[in-house]
Amino acid sequence: MKKNYLSTWQRFINFVFLCLLFLSFTTEAQEQKIKGVVKDNTGQPLPGVNIKIKGTSTGTITNFNGEFSLNGITPSETIIFSFMGFEPQEMAVGTQKEFAIVLEESLEVLSEIVVVGYGTQKKENLTGAVGVVTPDKDIGNQAVTNTETLLQGRIAGVQLTQSGGKPGAGAEITIRGNGTLNNSSPLVLIDGVPGSMQDILPSDIESVSVLKDAASASIYGTRAANGVILVTTKKGDDNEKVKLSYNGYAGLQKATVLPDLLDSWDYMNLKNEANTNAGRAPIYTTDEIDMAKAGSNPYYYGNTDWADEVFKDGAFFQNHQVSLTQKVGKTQYLASVGYLDQEGIMYGTSAERLNYRINLRSDLGKGFTFGTNFFGAVKNSTESADTDDQGVMRLIANSSPLVPVYNEDGSWGSASGNPYEINTKNPLYYATEASRKTSKSNKNTINPYLEFNPIAGLTFKSNFSYSYTSGLIKAQKHDFQLTDNDGNDSDISRVQNSLQDVTNEYETVQWENTVNYAKEFNKHSINLLAGTTMNSYAHRWSKVKVTDLPSNDLGQIGSGSNPTVDGTFNESRLLSVFGRIQYNFDDRYLLEGNIRTDGSSKFPANNRYAIFPAVSAGWIFSNEAFLEGAENFLSFGKIRANWGQLGNDKIGYYPYSQTYTPTDGYPFDGSSIYNGGLAVTDLANPDIKWETTTSYGIGADFGFWNDKLSITADYFVKDTDDILLKLPIPGATGVSNPAYQNAGRVRNTGWELAVNHYNSIGNSGIKYNVGFNVTTIQNEIIEMQGESQYPNNRQINTEGQPIGSFYGYNNTGIYRTKEDLEKYAYIDGQTPQLGDLIYEDINGDGIINDEDRTIIGNPNPEFMYGINLGISYKGFDVKLFFQGVQNIDIYSSSTGNHSGSGNNLMNWTTDWMDRWTPENTDASKPRLGNVNNEQISSFWVEDASYFRLKNVEVGYSFNENVCRKLKLSGLRIYTNSTNPLTWSKIDHWDPERYANQSRNEAYPQTTTLTFGTNITF
Repeated sequence: MKKNYLSTWQRFINFVFLCLLFLSFTTEAQEQKIKGVVKDNTGQPLPGVNIKIKGTSTGTITNFNGEFSLNGITPSETIIFSFMGFEPQEMAVGTQKEFAIVLEESLEVLSEIVVVGYGTQKKENLTGAVGVVTPDKDIGNQAVTNTETLLQGRIAGVQLTQSGGKPGAGAEITIRGNGTLNNSSPLVLIDGVPGSMQDILPSDIESVSVLKDAASASIYGTRAANGVILVTTKKGDDNEKVKLSYNGYAGLQKATVLPDLLDSWDYMNLKNEANTNAGRAPIYTTDEIDMAKAGSNPYYYGNTDWADEVFKDGAFFQNHQVSLTQKVGKTQYLASVGYLDQEGIMYGTSAERLNYRINLRSDLGKGFTFGTNFFGAVKNSTESADTDDQGVMRLIANSSPLVPVYNEDGSWGSASGNPYEINTKNPLYYATEASRKTSKSNKNTINPYLEFNPIAGLTFKSNFSYSYTSGLIKAQKHDFQLTDNDGNDSDISRVQNSLQDVTNEYETVQWENTVNYAKEFNKHSINLLAGTTMNSYAHRWSKVKVTDLPSNDLGQIGSGSNPTVDGTFNESRLLSVFGRIQYNFDDRYLLEGNIRTDGSSKFPANNRYAIFPAVSAGWIFSNEAFLEGAENFLSFGKIRANWGQLGNDKIGYYPYSQTYTPTDGYPFDGSSIYNGGLAVTDLANPDIKWETTTSYGIGADFGFWNDKLSITADYFVKDTDDILLKLPIPGATGVSNPAYQNAGRVRNTGWELAVNHYNSIGNSGIKYNVGFNVTTIQNEIIEMQGESQYPNNRQINTEGQPIGSFYGYNNTGIYRTKEDLEKYAYIDGQTPQLGDLIYEDINGDGIINDEDRTIIGNPNPEFMYGINLGISYKGFDVKLFFQGVQNIDIYSSSTGNHSGSGNNLMNWTTDWMDRWTPENTDASKPRLGNVNNEQISSFWVEDASYFRLKNVEVGYSFNENVCRKLKLSGLRIYTNSTNPLTWSKIDHWDPERYANQSRNEAYPQTTTLTFGTNITF
């Protein structure tokens, strides 16, 4: 029995051993290496395709040839292939060892994922108005020095106006019209953190979402009245291989247009004519005019084109961006750095900027995920410090062309041979040496966050951010004495030098906590969000100025005398609670509700909190049964409607508090007390409350032929009530600055249309896209308690008119005959002459006075539009982008465009050769020398409509053979030009500028030509 038992046990052990041995051989036989290639439907290899084993984090990416390989694969596993712009594909391994994968291009644009407030949504499920720009896909390698400009013309309803081409200059963004008489800038959030688009590299941006209506933006409450811009940055790749990318370009830039000013001899003739008409003696003799025209004595009677002397025809700039991304274990990271070096087109101007970013995200296990974003920007810029009434742009036209840039001995020119011209402020000297202004800033932001997913669909997130910015603006004005060509002192000097330091410190703290729950059951889908936000802002400003420095070479405050000091500190707090519910039934009926309560320290305790609700709904009618079979034509159709309210607290820090200012002394009982005291300078209103914007609208989205053609249309109304205004108060109060009152109302109405078409031509390899968007907006001030505001001497805010309307006399022509002089009224107390401007007698009392001033122009465009075109074939691609505005006015007077009434050295543009004279009675310009011709009037209002080729790019991606030899994953070269062509009625200045830039003194816009490359290692 014992023997049989042992024999049985031995046989069992041998059996188990053989089974294990067989299993090991079987497992080894099942694990295998697979390889293959991934191409598109035209046969072109696709580099960078993500390849992952389903249900695991194991994977790889294709090389530049579209090739891949994976080890340790079993037949039972499934491989997922995914690539941006293509439909994902799954493939079971089985016994196959080589794969030829063809990915189909995704044309279903409406199925894209869109970033919205505190989350994402499918584009097809949106019920609000959201515009999206994806830089890598939509823009390419446009050479931009300000990331904000990427939005210009790209999204319907968004107006972006550049202040000029000065290095480091910003832009003005308005979403669906200007809805307030106060600050109208939108809220910008970078990964949920308040910031500026100038703080980020274009290559770091994954997408930009613009929330245009209350339904989409109300989740941000008081900060969202002017719209919200959500910038989402790229995250680390889900691949264990290191990916190193470089994008760099260099090029030249010049002004899009410069004023064409008169030659010196024409200038002399017009100056004599203006003086004669004004009753003054002529300045120049015939011999002097002949000498200037002959060019025989250039140091005394030259012909200097100051615009040509001050601006370069090819200012160099360069931009370099490097990024590194990888997955290490359970941590993904992206690190990037970018450097911009820009010479200004104006001599003496330049800017540098260093941007950096580190994005980390790590899976901690047990449902916890930790991440942090650390980014910042260091900026330096230089320019002339003489930017007040002696600004360089003004000097270009205000300086005599007779004066040389340099005297014969090489010193700076400031006088001509005529004794009248001993006071020419040499524009080039003022731009480069008379003064220097340097601006430095350093901004750093850290944004750690923690997510917890205890069960499927439930997510808790705590998101904290801290930003600190320090800035120093140093302005130093030198003392100097310029001379004429004979070495005699001219009138151009500065007796006392000065140095001024202005420091700014900003601190922003934000802490948000949210909980989100998403659940699908049967045909129902629900998404719930609740959260709190705490925001803290602080700004410290100080200014120190000294004079009489021993040397212009000394640049420290302690070197000067007579110090003056000023400074302020401001802070505010915002506490918010918000919630959102989204409901989707059967992908047909959509409903969303938002509510937010904000409490702001900027308002008194009795009105500190406000509630901002919003509701929106959508119907995807293309999913209805009655449209079955129509999907080959109508692939998608949705109509939507929305209503909501938003707040605005951009009104300063302490608008409800009375302000006191120290005084040097005050009279008392017939004598003066010099011990000083405090005086009320700003009255307070303890009952002010929030500005509230109520918006509502309807929209429709359509997709045709599998979304190859998509159309989005919107109609909207945006009413802003309780706008805070400072209305006039009686002078007897002794206070010049009245209290804020909730007294204004503004309405914006308009419609938007966006059309896009993507397609490929058969199997030819040719792909193309065509798209355009157009917006029209009507802006109107509804209520101001019967009062009017005057931002300056040519603009007005008044009921029934657009914000910032131009206001003055309506010019109806020129007095050309004696009958005209008898027929038309004229300015009270003045006697017009032939050649003078005729002003309309609005009230018909026979006299032109203030009662006849009226609206003469609108600085808000009636239409805005953008057009994009693209085509690619194999490695070649071409992109064209056009942008423009229509029916917009600017006020253009003074600098280079004037009637010569002043006794000064101001030149004219060449179109003033067609001025009224007895020999030229049909002229387009009035006669010279009459101050009444320079009244604020419609004569100086110009149509600033323009159509611009904003960007054109031609690129080539090298084939796999070249990249393999260079050991690269990808290589692309391109050339790019911005603003190469502009069509406009304005001849001497770029039409794009701010409405308050009326003196033609804005730094010119630039056109660029760059060459660059994209390299992936």
